Amino acid sequence: MCKSLDKAYGKWAEKHPGVLWAYRTTKCVPTGEYSFLLAYEIEAIILVDISMLTLTVEGMVHDQNYAPFRLMLDHSEERRQQAQICITAYQQQIWAAHHEKVNIREFQVGDLVLKRVIQTMRQKNQRKLGPYWEGPYIIITWGGKGSCTLVDQNGNQLKKQWNSFHLK
Repeated sequence: MCKSLDKAYGKWAEKHPGVLWAYRTTKCVPTGEYSFLLAYEIEAIILVDISMLTLTVEGMVHDQNYAPFRLMLDHSEERRQQAQICITAYQQQIWAAHHEKVNIREFQVGDLVLKRVIQTMRQKNQRKLGPYWEGPYIIITWGGKGSCTLVDQNGNQLKKQWNSFHLK
């Protein structure tokens, strides 16, 4: 969506509906379904398909057309449940792939650590040549799952907890 809108510059409002239509009629990886189908309980039909005489449009009889739609409506809740199962399985796969690569760093209360300097918190005059680590800090509480509370050497507690990934 962003690539298409980047080229449009000031005309993004005109391009936006077409981009959304493309997104909604594309099969999603996590659900295995089209988002349009899950939202409106019916498959999307492109206007070109309606205007051109195809076998699907030509052979349609309005009285007999309601039966397939009723059948689709009957199966819509089942499709949503199946999509939810697919989403859960997909999230578990992502979680497992992420946790394979994570190095859990174990620290103890009272350890001295260095804290990574986050790019947005650097001073403006430091840019790339500024330090990447600052400290030392003392760990006062270990929150589990890799988070801990830090104090500086003057005893001032930092406002937020830090993940062990950002400490060494």
